[in-house]
Amino acid sequence: MKNIKIFFFALGIIVTTSGCDKFLDPDQDNNLSEVQVLADPAMAEGILLNAYSGLPSALDFTDVATDNAVINIKDNDLTKMATGEWKATNYPLSVWPSAYKNIMYINLFLSKVGQVQWSWGSVWQNTEFAKKLTGEAYALRAFYEFQLLEKHAGKSADGTYLGFPIVADYITSSDNVQNIKRNTYAECFVRIKSDLDSAMKYLPVVYADKVAGDPIKADYDRVYGARFTNRMNGQTAMFLKAKLLLHAASPAFSAANAATYTDAANAAAALIKLSSVGGLNKLTATRNEYYLSTADPDVLWRRNQTNNTSVLEANNFPPSLYGTGQVNPSQNLVDAFPMKTGYPINYGSGSGFVPATPFLNRDPRLAKYVLYNGTSFKSAIINTVSDPKDGFNKIPTSTRTGYYLKKHLLSTVSLTPGAIAGQTHFYTLMRYTEAFLMYAEAANQAWGPDVDGGTNGFTARQVIAKIRSTAGITPDSYLALITTKDAMDALIRNERRIELSFEGSRFWDIRRWSDLSKMKEIAKGTNNGGLTSVDVEPRVYSDYMIYGPVPDTEVKKGLVQNIGW
Repeated sequence: MKNIKIFFFALGIIVTTSGCDKFLDPDQDNNLSEVQVLADPAMAEGILLNAYSGLPSALDFTDVATDNAVINIKDNDLTKMATGEWKATNYPLSVWPSAYKNIMYINLFLSKVGQVQWSWGSVWQNTEFAKKLTGEAYALRAFYEFQLLEKHAGKSADGTYLGFPIVADYITSSDNVQNIKRNTYAECFVRIKSDLDSAMKYLPVVYADKVAGDPIKADYDRVYGARFTNRMNGQTAMFLKAKLLLHAASPAFSAANAATYTDAANAAAALIKLSSVGGLNKLTATRNEYYLSTADPDVLWRRNQTNNTSVLEANNFPPSLYGTGQVNPSQNLVDAFPMKTGYPINYGSGSGFVPATPFLNRDPRLAKYVLYNGTSFKSAIINTVSDPKDGFNKIPTSTRTGYYLKKHLLSTVSLTPGAIAGQTHFYTLMRYTEAFLMYAEAANQAWGPDVDGGTNGFTARQVIAKIRSTAGITPDSYLALITTKDAMDALIRNERRIELSFEGSRFWDIRRWSDLSKMKEIAKGTNNGGLTSVDVEPRVYSDYMIYGPVPDTEVKKGLVQNIGW
């Protein structure tokens, strides 16, 4: 009798594992037969749920390998990578094994989805369950494929833009995988886009219950109801498509001729214009602290909540609050926050910036995201200069930059001995603000600051104006001075840096922009409360490191490596 197994794909090697053991009760040989699995829709769906379980579930602090931050943990892998030890044999950000494992689950599911009786309730339910789950599988596969593209795509020594080896089918032990090669970037782009287009044909825009009294409510809610909110839906597929198109249009990959900025702008606009989103009105002031509530309108897609935890705070509260202060925002990032009037602090005397009071009248997002000297937090004043615990480099868990992280942390968490209290947390995979930023970047590049070339109903300037005004930059005296595409691009990049700080974007944004100067910029700090800056940690990246490497183990099996590695 044929058994369901997962064959872990490692390019040239197939390792048999019991991949179903997370959701199936094993029989005598630790596997269930294919007949048993396909006869039970819960077990069959479990194949797909295994791929869902591989989604990111914790914050991505790759900012500590950029000009945005450092970390105070000795021998941290990201610090090693950023300071000269990034090699194909030492790549902490590699997603190669995990992405392929999850793609294998999805390919197996897609090969079996049509053989399962998904519901005995009605013919309609059975048909719609099959459609919906097929759509989820395509979207989820595209998610993992994009992870491979972002982390591993690059240019070979002969100038060819390469992606990853496309695996279209479920690999079994009898399959010949010895001759698999990396597909071109353009081929990978087409594959991911095709998966997303297929997903959008099957998925609802959002999951929601029908209103009471609707004649199809019972059937509909069982298949497309609100209980599936944290699964992939039409909106998540549209978001990922816009992100893919923007990636392909960006300087590091534009020569592959896979997509244009016009394509990316219109794809982002298609999401923004949905009735479920509602255009620019989706941008509200609460989005700057979206992580405080699962009901925040900026949360597009998230993981389930984790109950009563304080790990994030234990890692990042200042030592005086019984944390270990790990992630330290840089002076570089702090300087990126403008004044409350929108002027950059280095604009000159007209900006209103006073060096002697560096945090006065600044963009309100600074106080939401960064703990600086003199900040009031949890009924305490944080002293990053002379405090014996919180001061600059005072103890091993003190700040190395003169700043502590505030973004993502819940002030209701207590680490005080004898009064410890955790709180529920959730990890956001996608939020609407990024969709607006993608549109602004692509629209400005395609048509300039003030042209709506896709008849979308808004321009790059209007989006950035809304982002800044809802952040508290009012009146925005600076935005009107921006008249050229290049000047607007610089502003959009800065807004993206601020809005998406400590969300895993900065490291990859710098690279898709081919911004070599920012990639190599020394992370700075302050030892006197922001009055002057000091160098803290170098960023030792070579030019070729705008592309991440293919794992050395795969190169040894015959895959072409990206140039320089």
